[in-house]
Amino acid sequence: MASYAGTLMPFLTHPYFLVGVGGAFGSILRYGVGRLVALNLPGANSLLGTASVNVLGSFVLGSLMAVFGGSNRAHPGILLLGVGVCGGFTTFSTLAMELVDLMHGKQYWGAVGYGLGTLVSGMVGFFAGAWVVQRWIMG
Repeated sequence: MASYAGTLMPFLTHPYFLVGVGGAFGSILRYGVGRLVALNLPGANSLLGTASVNVLGSFVLGSLMAVFGGSNRAHPGILLLGVGVCGGFTTFSTLAMELVDLMHGKQYWGAVGYGLGTLVSGMVGFFAGAWVVQRWIMG
């Protein structure tokens, strides 16, 4: 049994495996948040769900970078949780599609506000996550 575990461990800690498992889990979370927003806020559109996951994902990623050290991006925790889960959870492609939809609807100022608002909110979320960890968790 020990030899089997010894041969399995390199596979389970391989960067592609960590990112893949994390990405799958993050995508499931993303879908779940979208459904929760739709069910609990019937008047809300997809913009709220997309903005929510992007800001929350940025906060979590900032927290993770503070915990694992921002310079060690090859750390298994960053690969699994940061690149994988946060990467699968957040969604730049949906943001881009929604911006195009707003522009096609001739809501140019709405597109600019939503795009810039999401970018700034994501950055604030990232820095807030790092600050919370550094200030309240790591002391």
